[in-house]
Amino acid sequence: MKLNSLLTAGILLAAATTPAFAAKDLGFYLGGQVNNTAIEDNIGTFDESAIGFGVYGGYNFNDSFGIEASIFATDSFVDEMDFRMAAMTISPVVRHAFTDSVTAYLKAGLVVNRTYSDDDDVDESYQGTGWLFGAGVDVTLTQSLALRVFYEISETAPESDERDDDFADISLVQYGVGLHYRF
Repeated sequence: MKLNSLLTAGILLAAATTPAFAAKDLGFYLGGQVNNTAIEDNIGTFDESAIGFGVYGGYNFNDSFGIEASIFATDSFVDEMDFRMAAMTISPVVRHAFTDSVTAYLKAGLVVNRTYSDDDDVDESYQGTGWLFGAGVDVTLTQSLALRVFYEISETAPESDERDDDFADISLVQYGVGLHYRF
């Protein structure tokens, strides 16, 4: 609920303060993000969510195409124990500028994630690779600074057949806000 309020406030702030000038959209960018990450296994009843933080960056080759990578980690998904996730993604990005200050994007790519626990009772970890789809909007705040609102889904499978009995495919859904600097 707090993240929904944060998203709404960020969108309203960006809409109210966005100047009407063209952004320097080409080249490198680097930013940070905060998100809500929901995790679900596809064979059981595990369906939890946690707050996540991450770093993302990329390169826009032209007005319509770029490449982006990100790294993020979550807080614990379960209150009774420490169960967290970290992931890396890489994907091509297709962009469309609706105005000088509002650009929408779509991306599809690869995700590698790892779940882990530092609890004494649980010594299990899981690593998987899979696919990622995402969409979002970048809103220019200044010539070099942009606010991002995004939604991503991904699904990963265990990397080893011997783990198929212990771990299910994992689905992730993320939504959040980010702020990045264009170099």
